[in-house]
Amino acid sequence: MATRNFIQKEAGTIAYQLREKHDLRGESDTDNPALAVSVVGSRTVTADELAKEIAASCTIKEADVAGVLTALSQRVQSTLLDGNRVELGAIGTLSVTLTCGNKHRADKVKARDISVRRIAFTPSKELSNAMRSAKMVSAGSTRTQHLTDEDITARLTTHFATNDILYRSEVESLCNCSRYRAMQIIDTLIEAGKLRAIGRRNSRHYAPAEGHFGK
Repeated sequence: MATRNFIQKEAGTIAYQLREKHDLRGESDTDNPALAVSVVGSRTVTADELAKEIAASCTIKEADVAGVLTALSQRVQSTLLDGNRVELGAIGTLSVTLTCGNKHRADKVKARDISVRRIAFTPSKELSNAMRSAKMVSAGSTRTQHLTDEDITARLTTHFATNDILYRSEVESLCNCSRYRAMQIIDTLIEAGKLRAIGRRNSRHYAPAEGHFGK
């Protein structure tokens, strides 16, 4: 079984890993395998961590930075709820997209049929250009790992030790597997009562059920 090693890299670089793509049966073309690439070693930086880092780089106190971040999140929410877009300077723009479900005739659509589909993010030119010039460092390539239930539990427990939620893409990275296999793992854990789904289908994430994964 392949192991995930700690990746040492310089600041401003992204560690990546290659893996073979598999079909719905979990098989790959061994003569000419298709490859997928994903970020490894990533984590979620919290608002508290951002406040500390920003305060350390300027003369503003950490508590004041935290207060501004809280006020910003509240203003972003209220602005989006008004149907407006929010431009966050060199970060990008947030906007709301809507859906009318499976309705096909305009004269049949009522206000109650309309709902928010997702919050869309459009990065600024500055951010897009910065990310296109990001330096990459290889974390190695690997074949799909055949993990036991104990392996999966251990990896998710480690993840939840520092995170409250889990995304499908993070399961792909943690278990070094395809999107299809990641959803198999998630569905199995939900059926077993170990994970619970949160949010709508297009923005769904997951949290541990009480008594599982160290929670």
